[in-house]
Amino acid sequence: MNHTAAFSQGRSVFRCPVCEKPLRCEDGHLACADGHSFDISKQGYVNLAFKTKGSADHYDKASFQNRHQILEAGYYSHLAEELIRILEKLPHVVTVLDAGCGEGYYARALRSRLQKQVIACDLSRDSIQMAAKNDSGFIQWFVGDSARLPIRSHSINCVLDIFAPANYGEFRRVMTRDGYIIKVIPGNGHLKEFRQLAKEQLRRQDYSNQQVIDYFTKHFDLVERKLVSKTWEMPPVHREIFADMTPLLFHIDRRDIDLSQTRTLTVEGEILVGRPLDGDAPTEKTHKSAKRKTHKPALHK
Repeated sequence: MNHTAAFSQGRSVFRCPVCEKPLRCEDGHLACADGHSFDISKQGYVNLAFKTKGSADHYDKASFQNRHQILEAGYYSHLAEELIRILEKLPHVVTVLDAGCGEGYYARALRSRLQKQVIACDLSRDSIQMAAKNDSGFIQWFVGDSARLPIRSHSINCVLDIFAPANYGEFRRVMTRDGYIIKVIPGNGHLKEFRQLAKEQLRRQDYSNQQVIDYFTKHFDLVERKLVSKTWEMPPVHREIFADMTPLLFHIDRRDIDLSQTRTLTVEGEILVGRPLDGDAPTEKTHKSAKRKTHKPALHK
């Protein structure tokens, strides 16, 4: 397999993380006019996280492997199908950026069904290595920080932010002026069975994502909002993996929870589709003053 082929396809949207000049694919690496060069690895990704430290909130390699197992089992397929449906009807969307892509489940699902140029990044090199390893060579994978994207301004038709931290200033900078953002957040009923089991230990009995939605609408014109939910029967091993994955139970004494009391789990996401607000296009230097604004999801990818 030619691991550099994906980076030669479509329009080049990368810029150098050192000097911010355009990057071009040549002879197995991405290079700018000032001579900065970034090798495309044998797995098929490039590391563009220049002088960026990984966040302590990022999961380790084992957690990405567990999430890969859950995603490949199909428990999030209803969300992937709805994202495909939405992208199919959006006009003039050619280039899609999956920001905070994790192990790449959604990027691969979209690319397998849609003829789009798909670019995907995560700050975790472990997750990008796994994503590239499971790809057939059609997606441009890179290690990078969503708070300082090595992407040219106004070059992305659609930004995906799926159960991931958001930096709306950077997202608006890289979006075309007629582009879209698609954000997926946990629905109020996401993993409600776990919430019921742990209700005695939780500070709040109910979950609401209204604050996240309000923050989204301060930056984008909300053009579509869709709740997607499905309750799955699953074997004990998968319920255990879900329990390990969700921040809902991070500070709960698991010895007081009997997971065998439920045989099902609800996987629910709310999809927000937005457009840039009129007159709110950021400048080329937005990232230098941008502060990372994150919202903890009930379950990352």
